[in-house]
Amino acid sequence: MWYNYLIPPVVGAIIGYFTNELAIKMLFRPKTPKYIFGMRVPFTPGIIPKEKSRIATAIGETISKNLMDKDTMTKSLLSEEMILKLSNAIDTFVNTQKENSEDVRTFLSHYINLEDMDKMVTEASDKFSQNISTKIANSNLGEEISTKVVEYAMEQSKNSLLGLFGTDKIIQLLSKPTERILSKHIGNILSNNAKEIISPMVDGQVNSFLETPVCDFIQGREERIEKIKTMILDAYKNIISNQLPRILESIDIKKIVEDRINEMKIEETEQLTYGVVSNELRAIVLLGALLGGIIGLANLAFI
Repeated sequence: MWYNYLIPPVVGAIIGYFTNELAIKMLFRPKTPKYIFGMRVPFTPGIIPKEKSRIATAIGETISKNLMDKDTMTKSLLSEEMILKLSNAIDTFVNTQKENSEDVRTFLSHYINLEDMDKMVTEASDKFSQNISTKIANSNLGEEISTKVVEYAMEQSKNSLLGLFGTDKIIQLLSKPTERILSKHIGNILSNNAKEIISPMVDGQVNSFLETPVCDFIQGREERIEKIKTMILDAYKNIISNQLPRILESIDIKKIVEDRINEMKIEETEQLTYGVVSNELRAIVLLGALLGGIIGLANLAFI
């Protein structure tokens, strides 16, 4: 009968389909060894559960040596395409900020928690005020101020009525003791009150900065911004060229990949595999059916 000629290719296709389907399933199943009368059933567990540790080691080694080695990473990160992307990203950011009317505090709050930012600002202001006040207290500013005050007083005395009566000579004789006394008192005032004097000024400048709209820092400063952009790009190139090899040497990429794969459950590994090569695996199953059908057709020659 004519349908006898259909049976071999159809049966061959069915066998080829399910054989390949089963082979793919056996990559992940069963997840644990199976035993009959105390003897382990062959091909249990599946290939991937059984060889998971070895596969993880092989993948980690391949990635660390061929995909994330310093030469490959450096070449990729310093490519013209990457530099252009970074340059365009900076330009986009700057153009966006030209229209940004938010003050600096609000702008920074998008990236830093307000409480943390206020703490950082306070600490920075206090440290800056303390450094300035310490330098003032340890300087000879008191002497310089007293000298200028005495010089001013003498100059004024010459131009006043006192100068007409010759008292300017007396003032000149008294200038040195007066200068020393002033220097001592001014020095003490600066030493004891420098921080109280400096802190309000520093705080005022900081608050003024934080309350300034972001766009005010951008508009009219195109030339300076272009220089900053060049500095950023140069710094990026320098970091990648000089620091990336050290960073990669300090990171055990092989171990990171290996540990991550070993931590994954078999279900996760299976989902990941099917997510990446599901079409290819389906093609293998269909190819099995096709080959089975062809072999079935070939068998007709012997009928």
